Amino acid sequence: MTSPPTAKQAGAPTTQQAGPGNSRRLRLAHALARVGFARTRIGGAIIARLAAVTVQVDDSPGWFGFEGGPNDRDASEIQQQYADALEAWRKNPMAKRIIDCVVDYVLGDGMTPTAKGQMGTFLRNWWTHPQNHMDRRLPELCEELARAGDLFLTLHTNQVDGVSYVRPVPKDRIVKIETAPNDWETELAYHETQNIGEPRVWLSPHHPGAPEAPAIMLHYSVNRVVGALLGESDLATMIPWLLRYSRLLEDRVRLHWAARAFLWIVTVPTNLVGSKKDQYRAAPGSGSIIVKDDAETWQAVSPDLKGFDAQFDLRAIRQMIDAGSGMPPHWRGEAHDVSLATAQAMEHSAARHLRRRQLYTQHLVSDLAFQAYNRAAQLGKVRAKPDRHAIDVQMTDLDRVDNRELAEAAHTIAQALETVARTTKTAKSDTLRRLALRLVLRFGGEHPDQDLLDAIFQEAAAAGDEDDDTAEGGAP
Repeated sequence: MTSPPTAKQAGAPTTQQAGPGNSRRLRLAHALARVGFARTRIGGAIIARLAAVTVQVDDSPGWFGFEGGPNDRDASEIQQQYADALEAWRKNPMAKRIIDCVVDYVLGDGMTPTAKGQMGTFLRNWWTHPQNHMDRRLPELCEELARAGDLFLTLHTNQVDGVSYVRPVPKDRIVKIETAPNDWETELAYHETQNIGEPRVWLSPHHPGAPEAPAIMLHYSVNRVVGALLGESDLATMIPWLLRYSRLLEDRVRLHWAARAFLWIVTVPTNLVGSKKDQYRAAPGSGSIIVKDDAETWQAVSPDLKGFDAQFDLRAIRQMIDAGSGMPPHWRGEAHDVSLATAQAMEHSAARHLRRRQLYTQHLVSDLAFQAYNRAAQLGKVRAKPDRHAIDVQMTDLDRVDNRELAEAAHTIAQALETVARTTKTAKSDTLRRLALRLVLRFGGEHPDQDLLDAIFQEAAAAGDEDDDTAEGGAP
């Protein structure tokens, strides 16, 4: 565990200044280190200083030395997985299709944070600000979250109007995450590697110095194991099989290209072998006419690729990829022998997985909106108190068919409860009516709490009393 960074650490990078005690030999050692003579034999004190300088010089921008939790992957594995997932998304159609399916189903028609009053007005202006354009940027952020497993966003707050500008930072630039002592889930600061100098330190909203910082960083992750600070890509388990499938398919393409070449075997009597060899030194052209007798036979020989047998190997690898993505084969365009009933059954597990990702994305949008409003409130640019629960983010249904099924289920349970109340003469039971309303709403896709049910029955009772008073007053 590391302690929170100081104000000096959270600022701009600083360079180490030579103290008054540095001798001429020390300055000479620094000069030699800059030109590459790191093995020069000097005194012990100077060698120690040279080691630090040499490490910094050798630390090129491509080096990735992440410091994370006890269950995080090695730094080289993290960097390799990020690079492999990005390359697979760019070059492999199946990998890109998997990420596109996740984003398309999760976002649907889009997600927009809303609220009432001044908070809603601020969020609407912040969401559509020309520096943000979150409606257009949200699909890219969701792609990065699924592809990399982590999403690092910075909020740069304008001191004049309090509006924060959202800027993403690639995962491979984060070299260290500082957390609170004995609490891995409370992240305090993030270190971003720079091309020159020390890493830049971004404070998280949980850091005590975050309100005074000109910008903060937010971290969202998926597929994260307990004890790890970083998540993992949705493509992590599929990358080896995607690579195997690409290689096998490429080999088959090359073999089938080679199969178009074939050999002619000409059988002639022994005494004519020499003359026929000279005659057919060059293969006959396409459309040529050859006149021969019964003593001469022609046979075309082409390689036997066993193409029918190869389809089983290719299908087995595709099934491994589908198992890793959790998506049915027909989502990536392979109909094969899947019927409509089988396809609908396959989609249930995929819908569950995507629903969970959709809920996390809803949390991401809500938390990002709250942090943006909270930054404005800390500057005194808004008067309404920040309230995380006042922010609402509507989500699109994963499947439009769900609405019809939910409506049919609610209608069926309502009819069943009406029959029960009529046959058992319990229609006036307040407990049964509450239970019936709860079940109908639940089968309709809503999950009301006790306060909502009490409010509904109180309003219904008040409306009933008004109807009774009106009826009595208008009676002859």
